[in-house]
Amino acid sequence: MAATSGESEFGNDFNLRNRQPGEATDNEDGLRRRKVDDEYDERRRRIANVFMQAYGTELKDIDAKKLAKLRERAEANEEEVEKPFSPYNLQTIFWILATFAIFYYTDFIDAIKVDPRVNRPWLYSGALLIGVNITIGFYLIVICSWIRKIEDWEIHAPIAIPMATTTFIMGGLCVNIALWPVYGFLTPLMLFTVFMGFVVLVSLLPNKL
Repeated sequence: MAATSGESEFGNDFNLRNRQPGEATDNEDGLRRRKVDDEYDERRRRIANVFMQAYGTELKDIDAKKLAKLRERAEANEEEVEKPFSPYNLQTIFWILATFAIFYYTDFIDAIKVDPRVNRPWLYSGALLIGVNITIGFYLIVICSWIRKIEDWEIHAPIAIPMATTTFIMGGLCVNIALWPVYGFLTPLMLFTVFMGFVVLVSLLPNKL
């Protein structure tokens, strides 16, 4: 036993003498970790003290049953938020069917093509602006989301969404003016239905491939 103890002390002295500068021993690492843990616990205690001084009375007086109900409600809200929204619903089906009904039961396409009452300069201007809007949407959805895997459009192309919104509003006004001689007060209603059908069709596209 004495020999073993002497060899152990000799080994420790040898390790200390041969330790490289800046190299920490196991004891030093343990002391450093305990110091960090102590500092972390001290910060937590200070934060808890400040919180209890500010809200301690309300927390002590709160009913346990009420607290349990609030916790269940918060967990239910988190589950609802985490649940993905499905684009396949009755509202989507309604707008798609309404759009097809306009195309099928009216002469909407033929009027745009050949009706002499259509104001062509306004129609072409509106078509150009809506084309710019569709091009921006194609760039954001297909190129950015599908190909380049960019999720945050506002950071990558901050001007894209404001420009798409402006061109769409201006294009819609131009097309309304162009088709007003043909459909009158029904023009905004028909164009809005077609617009909603287009929007819900785009919403069915996947965000990623």
